[in-house]
Amino acid sequence: MPTAKPSTQYPFHMPALAPLLPGATNTELENACNSAIELGESAFVEFLCHQRLAPLWDECIQKYPGTLPLSVDTRDLLHQMRLHATGGYLIQQNRLAMVREILDQAGVVHAVTKGAHTREVYYQTPALRPAVDIDVLVRPADKLRAIKAFQARGFEFYGAVENIAQDCSLIKGKTDIDLHWDILRPGRTRLPMVDILLEDRVDYGSHWGMNHQSTLFLMLVHPVFRKYTTTPHATLVRLVDLALLLDRNPEAMAETERLLEMAGLRTAGWITARWLQLLTGNTVATELCARLRPGPARRWWLHNWLRHDWSSKLLEKPWAIQLGFTLPAHDRWRDAARATRIAQQCRKEGQKTLQALETQLG
Repeated sequence: MPTAKPSTQYPFHMPALAPLLPGATNTELENACNSAIELGESAFVEFLCHQRLAPLWDECIQKYPGTLPLSVDTRDLLHQMRLHATGGYLIQQNRLAMVREILDQAGVVHAVTKGAHTREVYYQTPALRPAVDIDVLVRPADKLRAIKAFQARGFEFYGAVENIAQDCSLIKGKTDIDLHWDILRPGRTRLPMVDILLEDRVDYGSHWGMNHQSTLFLMLVHPVFRKYTTTPHATLVRLVDLALLLDRNPEAMAETERLLEMAGLRTAGWITARWLQLLTGNTVATELCARLRPGPARRWWLHNWLRHDWSSKLLEKPWAIQLGFTLPAHDRWRDAARATRIAQQCRKEGQKTLQALETQLG
């Protein structure tokens, strides 16, 4: 399928991303600033803040050799967001060391994932990539030991009935740890993936994290099922993460393709790669799309779903998103049927599962 321009559903997305991509030039920044003025500076800056792109934009502006046609108020707000992100990063950097110490001492194999991991590995200045919390992946067999280890250090356990089959929160003051023992809701993958993803974890010094191919796998599938790809919950900074990884480690695609095949989620991977391709024209994303593309009917349906932003339009009707988007994101209909069956079982047993875990925790 040839690269196509996004529909008018996404007037802010392309100019917001353009200056932040690998190899971007001053011309991209100038054009993006002109687009911001046309769209309305106030609305554009609000969009950048929501998408967690404001600190990265401030860096681009600071490096620009001349004067850009942006108001003083806009530049000041972007800079304030950068300072805020830097402050948050310094706190979380300390917490990364704490997470490692707690779980290493407890003998729990783990990996930090998502933003707290990707900014340390793929960003030249990690503080510019905001992260709300610290996501940690552990083996299902280790979840109880991990929770108790955090509790022993003063963290409080919070479990939600709807999510207890795969994760919980551990909170101490302003530190929020999201502990995961599955990457998605149980049943989404053909076989359990956590042990596979943790098998070749890497010591990055500041933390334990997944290798490039496992990180790419999670980048491709997580936004589809947990954020529905195009909704306001799926912040665009995730696409910057993806573009940086693909630019620096394109060789990871081959092994990631194998992981997606094992999980039955090649189609989900294609969706995220296609989203990046639509918004940026990224050539490596185009190659990834070619590797992963589903059959013509499914490809046509999902491509149009992205172009018309049906996920956002149907956000108040999750059953419609499930039928029209997340179920077709599985490679085969029997994969979708398995995911539906196990999800229903988890919902039915959620309260019981939570109570059992709380009893074990004392």
